Amino acid sequence: MSDIVQVDIELLGRHFAVGTPADERDTLLEAVRLLQDKMNLIQGAGKIVDADKIAIMAALNIAHDLLKTKVGDGLEMAEFQRKIRGMSAAADAALDANKPAPFSV
Repeated sequence: MSDIVQVDIELLGRHFAVGTPADERDTLLEAVRLLQDKMNLIQGAGKIVDADKIAIMAALNIAHDLLKTKVGDGLEMAEFQRKIRGMSAAADAALDANKPAPFSV
């Protein structure tokens, strides 16, 4: 297990201290750069000025990009997740259907 390190970051003029495993520090910093880039694009468009709204819009953009990412044979991540949830629900239903009735005296 890796040690937790504190990383000081700044986003939209606000400072944050974030704890992360030492071996994931570089990934965290890359995520900060990605978020900062998205927020700068939104802020630069000038339509949204509130920092909280800029952060939310940037997070939504990143989440949307992630869900549009293709996996496997060109399946989008969102569709992949829906298929997994469907399979899990079907498995749960099949297991519930095969449960023996409770024994009563």
